[in-house]
Amino acid sequence: MSSSPVPASDNLSPPSENRLYPELFALHREIHDFSKDLENFSRLLKIQRRIISSIEEAENEIRDAKIYGKNPKDWQYVRYNFLCLGDCLAFLYVDRFSLKQTYFDTNTYNIKQSGGFILGKDGHKNEMMALENAISHNIPAVLCDITNVLRYGDICLLGDSDPVPIEVKSSKTKDRRSKRQKLKLQTLSDFLKSDHAENFRGVSGSTIRVECSTSPKLYNRELQDAVKEAIKRGSVSFEVDECLRVVIISEDNVDYAKLFGEKNLLSKSLITSVNEIKTNMLWGCYYPYPLTFSDPASFEAFVRGEIHIFTILYLEKFEEKLASEHVTLNVEAREYKIECHMHFPDLVIEDPTARFTIGEHMMCRIWTDFISPRWIVDNSILSVRNAIGKRRA
Repeated sequence: MSSSPVPASDNLSPPSENRLYPELFALHREIHDFSKDLENFSRLLKIQRRIISSIEEAENEIRDAKIYGKNPKDWQYVRYNFLCLGDCLAFLYVDRFSLKQTYFDTNTYNIKQSGGFILGKDGHKNEMMALENAISHNIPAVLCDITNVLRYGDICLLGDSDPVPIEVKSSKTKDRRSKRQKLKLQTLSDFLKSDHAENFRGVSGSTIRVECSTSPKLYNRELQDAVKEAIKRGSVSFEVDECLRVVIISEDNVDYAKLFGEKNLLSKSLITSVNEIKTNMLWGCYYPYPLTFSDPASFEAFVRGEIHIFTILYLEKFEEKLASEHVTLNVEAREYKIECHMHFPDLVIEDPTARFTIGEHMMCRIWTDFISPRWIVDNSILSVRNAIGKRRA
């Protein structure tokens, strides 16, 4: 939690140029064009082959840098951006909230370990054969290793409402690790199928998955318009739902007091550097920024760090403006963590000690998915009521 804006630190600056940038930006345009015809499966495979080639080139550079004692961070950043393009392919077919489930471990709420480098990986040839086989049968599929979000299986089928991770057999050996992986994959598949699990991810009791009542309301169009304007003028800001200010900066000399507003001095606030999430490679299971930034110039400026995006969430305004006579809100926020507790005075439930919370991952979607704060609160309220109704049914 902060009361004054803190610009992104210098050591988080991404490389302004890289020999793979032209391919990264070309693939960004290609994916947005492909999004208009998602049944062009041969094109889906070609895009993945290009992503694989670029990832492998970046991985070669990372390995060489480590061998010769150089800092590999620039190439790690470039590789990460190609993985974000791989994420785009998954998110074009499957709901953002369903894909979240493929990012976390089934035993704890820790992030599941990624598949690591593609370069020199045993079994990659078999995985590609399985990918090609699925796509040849007109089933959209993505190689998990070219994404950040898909951490179960080797390829993921995307033709259903939920992702379907598939493990590709590379040998007949069944060691302890492969058995654990198979068990976790089965646990995840069972949860996605039934929308219910007991003691899931280390949380005692029942976990119930409830469908969103309405599609997320986004402010991404306002954001892209503001980015274009900031590139021309130097800086722009706008407000969302009377409790969120979004600031875009593309200049060195900035009047922070004017951009961040007087409210920031009068109320509790949480300031987030969106660039830091991207440059620290922490976007994870959230909606990929290459899809949000459909405008090529805006995407390129964000990747290069030529624009800086901040969000300021005014916590008192959030609690005041988004509550109602039936629900009160209490936001708890500190650095890198935020959640919102909801109290329903008129809700009769079996357990009077039960707490209803909008968790960190949903709250963070305000500045990663660029979802309206009001929609997040309204959807969470409906989800609580629907979940209680489902348990009583």
